[in-house]
Order: sequence, then structure tokens, then C-alpha cells
Amino acid sequence: CRRSLRVLRVLGRGGACHMGMATVAAEDDSRVQEKAKQKLDYVQGFIRSLETALRHDTAEDRAWLQAVISPSDTCGVTLTKLAIESKYQSYVSLRCATMRAVQLLIRISTLFISRGATEDHNIGIAIFLQLVGRELADEAFTEVKALAKGAEPNLGCNAILFLVELGPDAFVLSDFPDVMVAYLDLFVALPNRADDLVEVALRVHAWSGERRAELLGAAVLHRGGQVLCEVLLQVINRGLDERPLRALKVLAGCLAIGGSESLLYTNDIRVLVEILLRELPVHAKNATAFACHADCYKALVRRCEAARTHRRDEIVQVLEDLRDYESCDPKVRQHCSEALAVLASLCR
Repeated sequence: CRRSLRVLRVLGRGGACHMGMATVAAEDDSRVQEKAKQKLDYVQGFIRSLETALRHDTAEDRAWLQAVISPSDTCGVTLTKLAIESKYQSYVSLRCATMRAVQLLIRISTLFISRGATEDHNIGIAIFLQLVGRELADEAFTEVKALAKGAEPNLGCNAILFLVELGPDAFVLSDFPDVMVAYLDLFVALPNRADDLVEVALRVHAWSGERRAELLGAAVLHRGGQVLCEVLLQVINRGLDERPLRALKVLAGCLAIGGSESLLYTNDIRVLVEILLRELPVHAKNATAFACHADCYKALVRRCEAARTHRRDEIVQVLEDLRDYESCDPKVRQHCSEALAVLASLCR
């Protein structure tokens, strides 16, 4: 495990617990700055090694990843301590990188444990506790939760991404509305991180319950909700893996809420109609996926006048053809009838 050992040696240079725990008073600012830069370089290199190993996925890569995520390896402890160490509180890039590195370790552990198929949304917390221990985990929770609602957007972004990796129990329910407002603020403050941030919405929606409701309600009311919906539309249009379907559910959930009429720009409404026109017949053999598309179309035409007229004749033709096709799943045919009824009631 040469890559992890190299990181640990550099991060641990200068004191106990691999952390260089000398007080700030013993070092001048230039020395601290130099050490922070050195640690940042090695943490970023470690992140690149993790990402490369995940991408290549050779037997050697898998063996190294399994060693790194083992509780006997001190990488997780070292990185977590570095993320919350008071001496480096002003070094935003370093703290962001260390949170990202620990987040990746948790994600990799989840992949090895569950092969991506777990229904336990809180598995990340269990992994983090195993990785760093209860005492350090509690200290990290306190610090990262404060960062998630703090004024520095880059730290807030990485803190929220880290907490979401842990699962719903990482958030106190009473604090969750404030976290969602801070989250949506980030779409405005950090548009270059939109692709990372959209993953938060996809995960929180999958948690269901009150947290899902808080996300959807906040998105409708917050100006960042418009940016979120623009990014969701991009995810839907890319058509890669299962994310488009998850994004469609989030968007449909937002549109189902009163007051969402201005959530999408007119051009985006038309683009969404065209995507649905393309995808509805594609998913006719999958009743679950078809229902997501049909539900989104119904919510869209209820909220947005532009959706009722754009490509209307073609939409009606597709829905009628599928409704009348006897080989179609009865549920698909029912969804078609419902969508046609909604459209007819709004276009009289």
C-alpha cells in the first residue's frame, strides 16, 4: 500500500497522531502555510490515486483500495483529524480536499460492502464510525455540520457532500430546513460545482419522508431551485445510467408543489416536453420507468401553460397509440389515459 503510506508519512510529519500537533504559537505563519500547501499537494495526489484505482478497477487496484479502507489503515483517521485541526482552519483548499478524500473512502467502502445494491441509506455513518472511531467521528460531525451552514461556500459545499455521503441520520431533522437553504444558496454561489451539488438532491429525494419534502419545498421557494432544475434537466437529457430517472422524480416532485409555475424557463419547459416525447415510447415496456415520465408530464402541463401547447399533437398521438396498444402493460395504458385526461381538461 505504498500510495497510502506515502500520504501518511507526509501528513504525519511533525508530531503525534500523524498530524504535526505543535501549537500555532510555535510556528510562524509562513511555516504553517508551507506545511498546509505540502499537505494539500499530497491529499490531492491521494484523491487522484483513489479515483484512478476506481476507474481502472484492476485486481491490484482493488487490493489497494481494500487495504486503504480497512479500519487497520490509519488514512481515514489522519485525514479526518487534518480536516478539523484548528491550526488549518483558514486553509479552505486543504480542508475541502481532506473532506473529499474521506468522502471517497466512505463511498469506496460502501461499494465493496454492498456492491452498490444496499437499501440502507445510513450505511455511510456505520462505515465512518468503523473507520475513525466514535470519539473522532463525533468531533468531526460537530465541525462539519457547522461548516455546512457556514459563510464559506466551498467549505459548505464539501461539508454537505460529505454529510450526504453518510446518510439521513447525519442531519438533525430540526436543522434540515436551514441546511437545504444553505445547499440551494450554493447553486448561486458556486455554479461550477452544480454537477456535484445535484447529487445531493438525488440522494435526499431517495431518502423520502420529511427530508424529501424539505428539499422539494425549499427548491420551489429558493432562487437556487431554478438552477437546480436546470441541472436536473441536463441530467435527464444525458440519459446515462439510472440518474436520469432519479432526476426526473426530483423534478416531477418540485412541479407537483403549488407555486412552482416559474421554476422552469419557457425554453426549458419545451426541452422537457421534447425529452418526454422521446422517452415515453422508449419506456413503454417498463411500467415503473414509464410512470415516472408520465407523472412528470402530468405535473408539467398542470403547472406550465407552455407545456400544454408545445408538440401537443405528437404527445397526444404517442399517448393514444400506447393506450390503445393491447400488448402494453395495463399500468402503462392507465398512465396514458390519465395523462390524456389531464391535458384535455386543461386545453378546453
